[in-house]
Amino acid sequence: MLGVALAFVGSLFMPGNFLIDTADPIDYASTVDAWANNTVLAQWMTFLILISMMLMVFGALGLYPLASSQGGLAGRLLQFGIVASIIEWSILVIAQGMRHFSIHLLQRDELGHSGLDFATGALEVHVVTIAITMAFLALFPIATFLTGYGLAARFSSMDVYKIASYTLVIGGAVGFVNFIFALNSPDLGLDLLLYVNSAILWIGGICLFIIGLGMYKGRSELTAEAA
Repeated sequence: MLGVALAFVGSLFMPGNFLIDTADPIDYASTVDAWANNTVLAQWMTFLILISMMLMVFGALGLYPLASSQGGLAGRLLQFGIVASIIEWSILVIAQGMRHFSIHLLQRDELGHSGLDFATGALEVHVVTIAITMAFLALFPIATFLTGYGLAARFSSMDVYKIASYTLVIGGAVGFVNFIFALNSPDLGLDLLLYVNSAILWIGGICLFIIGLGMYKGRSELTAEAA
């Protein structure tokens, strides 16, 4: 739950995103300019997001014993979904580290160091960071779909936790179709990929928060002791 909450806070207050110096996500120069105007805040929000990803990995590891003891296809799919989730969040940890370095270069530029174009270097690192993040965008629909399906199979009756799990399944399916569309429509695909995935990530985050709440409350379907 804490990981999701920190991710929401970091995303909301990250310069260039939703609230502060909003920039088009595919206008890389504008995004870097937003960071340059708020370097200290950008560093802190990047740090919060990095920590949030580590906490989410920790939470996913807490679910793995459930998947290991769960029989049938659903159990194997849940195992694979958890592993894929850990990999995708680890990719974002690397991306956040690269973002830290981009912002550091902007801070060096603020100090007026001569001899190097730090602002241009920050933009170049950011572009590479986006390229690495594409691996996350490719993995997250698969991880979301499989994790949601595996969790939904653990609930015998419909309740808020099963609804959250099925919502992850739907989000993963939509994300996968969106990614396939982006591969085949490069003129529009990247814009659509980013905007649709952003919406799915927010909805998926709420679902993960609900599932985390169930783990915290000790729901039998979400605790290893009852598996």
